[in-house]
Amino acid sequence: MPKIQVRQRFGALPAYLGGKRRLCPLIFSLLSESLPRECWSASTLLDPFCGGGAVALYAKAQGLRVVASDAAERSAVVARALIANSSCHLRREDVLDLFRDPFEGYPRTAVGHSPAVFTDQQAEWLDRALARSDRRGEPIRSLLRLLIIKVALRLQPMSMLRGTDARAAATGDYDKVSPRRLGHYLKARRLLTLEGVWSVAQEVNAGVFGGRGEAHQGDAREPIARTQADVLYLDPPYAGTTAYDKEYAVLDDILGDGAEFGLPPSLDELLEAASHIPLVLLSYGGPTVNLDSLIVQVRRHRPVRRALAIPYPHLGSIASAAKTAENKEYIVVAG
Repeated sequence: MPKIQVRQRFGALPAYLGGKRRLCPLIFSLLSESLPRECWSASTLLDPFCGGGAVALYAKAQGLRVVASDAAERSAVVARALIANSSCHLRREDVLDLFRDPFEGYPRTAVGHSPAVFTDQQAEWLDRALARSDRRGEPIRSLLRLLIIKVALRLQPMSMLRGTDARAAATGDYDKVSPRRLGHYLKARRLLTLEGVWSVAQEVNAGVFGGRGEAHQGDAREPIARTQADVLYLDPPYAGTTAYDKEYAVLDDILGDGAEFGLPPSLDELLEAASHIPLVLLSYGGPTVNLDSLIVQVRRHRPVRRALAIPYPHLGSIASAAKTAENKEYIVVAG
């Protein structure tokens, strides 16, 4: 894919933590060493922790058949909207519908996060838009939900719905707002217009293109066990890091995702479940892992073909210089 096309397609994705957009070219270059590119059109890649969707979307654009799944609704939305859907786009009238009055007694979940995270106006719009989207059939419902997720994240600096000084911004007490974030809050107040939301919809539409894909939701072990894939891409939660369900608790709440995520399956459990899949691509990291120990762990299940440590800073704009210098992503190809 040309770089400009990659950027446009990735622009459809939500700005979730832990995304692998920058690593995709390397990941698929390593894949080509074990599975030649001329074989990709006849191959299936399974991504059971699809998260923000970068690897699944990139794989689909490369011609692979993709099966994308995740336990969280916020990620399953991406899979349904962009991986399983290859032709349906949002229209301006679909976006306009989000501004209409919903049915009587619609859920008012986002309002419960005002003013701690959203202003009253923002919360009202989010509740209304989600209620309107839920009246639509697939894939429009998921395309609209993806649009709403992107808008919700854009209302907060760095797409982090933590609140921080959002309460002060929501109530107009700007003296208590960090100068670094003030401009973002002021700009966000102008986002919820038809033109503003339609511009985000056009970003979503850029991620819809022809290809072969499926979307599922649930525990990662289930699609691994039942899918006859050629490649398994694993990007499981890293030990010693903050779980995404805590970081995105507000988003999960307004999406109506009341699932109890619990402890994720261990890497050993995942590799054992994947014994029938010829090739595994693993992205891993975290403060409790090093490349040598990871290689030893993977070798208990299958031969390791390649193993790389890549400098990969996370949240570079707020992390300390020392932390940024330490951050690495380990990529292992095994089979």
